[in-house]
Amino acid sequence: MNHPLQPSDPPGARGGEGSPDGEAKAIGLWQAWRLGTLGFGLASLAVFGSWAFLGRWFYQWLGEAGAYLAWSIMFLGLGGSALHRLIPDLNRWAFQRLFAGAFMSYAVIWMIAWLSCRNQLGEVLGSLFGCFGMGACLCLMQRVPNQWLRVSLILFGSNLSGYFLGSWMHQQWGMPWGAVAWGLAYGLMFGGGIGPALWLIQQKTLRD
Repeated sequence: MNHPLQPSDPPGARGGEGSPDGEAKAIGLWQAWRLGTLGFGLASLAVFGSWAFLGRWFYQWLGEAGAYLAWSIMFLGLGGSALHRLIPDLNRWAFQRLFAGAFMSYAVIWMIAWLSCRNQLGEVLGSLFGCFGMGACLCLMQRVPNQWLRVSLILFGSNLSGYFLGSWMHQQWGMPWGAVAWGLAYGLMFGGGIGPALWLIQQKTLRD
């Protein structure tokens, strides 16, 4: 059975929106970085903003694990919608499936690490293993498993730096604006890794 995101898909499963021949020109590295940074940055700003101003409501009605799950789902929807142009030969819904599977693997691993340790070690382990899980999902779903380590390291470096820069800003400024700044730093820097990581996967897919 053919993989749903591979070139043997039926017409309409691949191909950029508005692409009459079902093929779309791959974007460059700079454009991938820009789209990742701005797209995921805006998504992260919205998610962290909901924590900054509505966090008490989320925790009261959903509990801690439920709140984290809700924010993860927000990342899936907003992030997937904002980043779908990073792989032009996948349509919006095909990309959404790819991104949702990969990001949810990161989110679940991060939550397990954090809820198990509840300290900086848990945050680092969540970032490390979560990004490696996300990288594995992206590469396996796009059938470029030999790019797994490179993609995962890009994701991990950008995620960890954005997370702890944002955490420091949050400690300096407190709630709510420190949380907003955390979301902006995390989103811009992690998005700056997601874009090039997907560009690398796309390049390998085109060569193969």
